[in-house]
Amino acid sequence: MKNSILFAFGLLIPAIGFSQITITNNDMPDPGDSVRVSYAFSIGSADQTLTDTNYVWDYSFLTPSAQERIEFIAPSAFPFNLLSDLAVTNYSPDSLPLIGGIPTNFTDYYKSSSSSFRQIGLSFDFPQLLPISAPIIFSAADYIYRFPVAYGNIDSCDAAYGFPIPGIGYIGQDRHRVNVVDGWGTLITPLDTYQVVRMRTVLDITDTISLDTSGQTGFAIPRPTEIQYKWLAPGMKIPVLEIDCQIFGNAEVVTNIQYQDTLRDSLWQVSVLDHDPNSPFVTVYPNPASELVNVLFQQHQSGDVQFILSDLSGKAVVNVVDRNANSSGIKTFDVSALPAGIYLISVVSETGKTVSKIVID
Repeated sequence: MKNSILFAFGLLIPAIGFSQITITNNDMPDPGDSVRVSYAFSIGSADQTLTDTNYVWDYSFLTPSAQERIEFIAPSAFPFNLLSDLAVTNYSPDSLPLIGGIPTNFTDYYKSSSSSFRQIGLSFDFPQLLPISAPIIFSAADYIYRFPVAYGNIDSCDAAYGFPIPGIGYIGQDRHRVNVVDGWGTLITPLDTYQVVRMRTVLDITDTISLDTSGQTGFAIPRPTEIQYKWLAPGMKIPVLEIDCQIFGNAEVVTNIQYQDTLRDSLWQVSVLDHDPNSPFVTVYPNPASELVNVLFQQHQSGDVQFILSDLSGKAVVNVVDRNANSSGIKTFDVSALPAGIYLISVVSETGKTVSKIVID
């Protein structure tokens, strides 16, 4: 009888371990949190679309090629110190459809509550025309998650912003997001094994640009549809694995693979957070890019500057050196012939090195 009880209890353990979970606002980041993610080059023959209940997703084979540390801080700039809970410096921002010049110091702002986690605005520097950081408050928030995130949930939102820029006109963006929680089970990454729910997001973004500051005489620039696959685990702040794709024709083309990881000293560290302060400051625009990429750089002194554009396998597709470059400048590359995906741009000066991420679509 005793052995029968022990046997029954043993059968119960896997059922408990693989029970369905939910994600709430308690699992979201707080000011002071930081998360390190690794970027992988390929998912090989794996199919990111597969999902089910009590499913096992095995991505333990992923090979990291670069890393980035994401830091969450308390907003300090007005008006976001009153409107948001979190600020995140964005070293790989989406493009802003500006005419001329390259904005820098992008920051995204988020608001968390018991019912949702949403982006409510962003800011950037554009010193050619604006003496202070440009605050863009969304006229309709982008609901990244609605809580609880649980299997079977479906939600959508329409987000938007518009911003007049003196001397240029008007920039704006409309986003349509559809979230479907389409699976739950076990996820295996190179770092760990997690109990997760899986969310599939379809994101359609249309940029608007106008020479009229009212935005009434502008034109729309639709982007390719983006599909985001996110595996969420309790207490992990951001997805433990995210695979992003864009729709080209009828196919999903993988453009980004990132998963939570520990520091690996042998890997390139994306963003200046992990770099020596003597490294050059770099901004890449537009991002994503399909034709031309501009690399704005500022170094501490004039001298040789090397630009290396490589895929995540480490293969350099561009490797050029500007001799005796000024302390600041812009380098432009034609990427129209490159396959879609995530790339790294390394800018190496005589005092240091900075690596930035860019998506080519």
